Amino acid sequence: MTTQHQLQVPVLIAGGGITGLSAALFLLQQGIRPLLVERHRGTSIHPRARGFDIRTMELFRELGIGEAVREAGKALGPAWGVLRADTLTAALKDLKPRDGGRITYPSQLKGLESLAALTPESGARCTQDLAEPVLRAAAEERGANLLFYTEMISFSQDDNGVKAVLRDRETGETTIVTADYLIAADGAGSPVRQQLQLPVTGPGVLADFLNIYFEADMAELVLNREFSICIIDTPGIIGFVTSINNSDRWVYQLRYYPENGERVEDYTEERLVNLLHTALGMPELPIRILSVLPWEMTVRVTDTMQCGRIFLAGDAAHVMTPYGGKGANTGIQDAQNLAWKMAAVLKGHAAPSLLDSYTTERQPIGLFNALSSARLADERGILKEKEIMQRMVVAPPKEGEDTKQPEMELTQNIRTLIGIPDYQYPVTVSSECPPLPADKVLYGLPGTRVPHLWLDEERKQSTLDILKGRFTLFVHGDTAPWQEVLNGHSVFVRVFPLDGNTAAQWEEATGAVPGDALLVRPDGFVAWRGNVKTSAQLPLADLLS
Repeated sequence: MTTQHQLQVPVLIAGGGITGLSAALFLLQQGIRPLLVERHRGTSIHPRARGFDIRTMELFRELGIGEAVREAGKALGPAWGVLRADTLTAALKDLKPRDGGRITYPSQLKGLESLAALTPESGARCTQDLAEPVLRAAAEERGANLLFYTEMISFSQDDNGVKAVLRDRETGETTIVTADYLIAADGAGSPVRQQLQLPVTGPGVLADFLNIYFEADMAELVLNREFSICIIDTPGIIGFVTSINNSDRWVYQLRYYPENGERVEDYTEERLVNLLHTALGMPELPIRILSVLPWEMTVRVTDTMQCGRIFLAGDAAHVMTPYGGKGANTGIQDAQNLAWKMAAVLKGHAAPSLLDSYTTERQPIGLFNALSSARLADERGILKEKEIMQRMVVAPPKEGEDTKQPEMELTQNIRTLIGIPDYQYPVTVSSECPPLPADKVLYGLPGTRVPHLWLDEERKQSTLDILKGRFTLFVHGDTAPWQEVLNGHSVFVRVFPLDGNTAAQWEEATGAVPGDALLVRPDGFVAWRGNVKTSAQLPLADLLS
């Protein structure tokens, strides 16, 4: 006879991968203690995602885990660039060694250094199996209730909340949990999404691969020639090698064809080792297979990310190809968007209708990223490396051409590539917002991420560091009039003055004049811009309705 327990929590998170753990951390930041359940014994044992874009690293910075994630993935740091050849040995043979082998960004991203003025962070290389333990440790330390080796075997909802039955896979004991909300971060095959029968969009399965995680000492071969992906375009072994630690851990994604009768069990360890010897071009190299994971390269996005009190995040809502590296990043950014809204409702600061904006804001981004990743795959599911390089580079203008447009295109392409969001979210904008200069690019416009400025000479504290998951009103000049404007809202809106040298930088970046203010949401996006005269249109009631 099994023992049954009762438990009540504000938020139940189904799934302890990168998205679920991120959701737990963002909820903790808001003062909400969630319960997370994960059916596996621990975090991922497979590398999976291999990097985090700048926006994700900005969010990790805010959580205080950015440097720990960067440190965990430092061995993968130099791995940039896409190669193509019959074998890995052939691809590396004529590749000129880099001086020291340590690079921050691929050489193809000309002009990327200009982004240093826009953010306090840079992207980071780190595989998912190394990143997830960092997030788990932080969540446990900060008070999250994490139940690994526990599965959610059923759930239901009504107007008052969600009820779920959990089963401890070790003891068989069950727990009935009631929660205000359920976050389904349960992966690409999401049982929650399937039970809810939510409609999906997208081309579906593009190709089938075997993810072969193997051990082989190739440190000397790749020293100062580190790469991210090497496409092996040879009949019978079509696929691509990906770096994991630039030493003895690697993954080979082998294209195989179940539609032709091929089965996973047909790929014995001996056969896989022979295939790897051929693909690498090193028939005598000692190789040890660590794991083999069949997977479908799929592009599928739900039309809605909410069903009543249940919300989908990460792969449960949008499955995409690995090309472009947006899968994990999109899920992490989903979690942050949802967490502050959920917390505002749970604390009584906002009406439940605020949560309706989650699908409005995040579904189009998931769809865009998923379809963009699909366009980078050819008919076999292999990366079109020429296309991704064309996206990275904008040709310089020809003599006599206007230089503004190509420069703007370059900035926009690079910002999109590395994940700095711009004009992504619908917001309330004051119709009487003072006119802005049209002869320069300005930051701090409604719908964009709050501008980054260093607030100290040591360049350690950014304007982004002020947010810490709260509504913040950045004021150029005297804050006293704004305290009166905020009135009862001052409990959850922080007022931050910009003065001295910082005010001059702010004015240059945003076009603001003394008396102007920017209301920034907890996720860092500008929600409103105006001055005291237009403050009657400050949309706090609209934002929290």
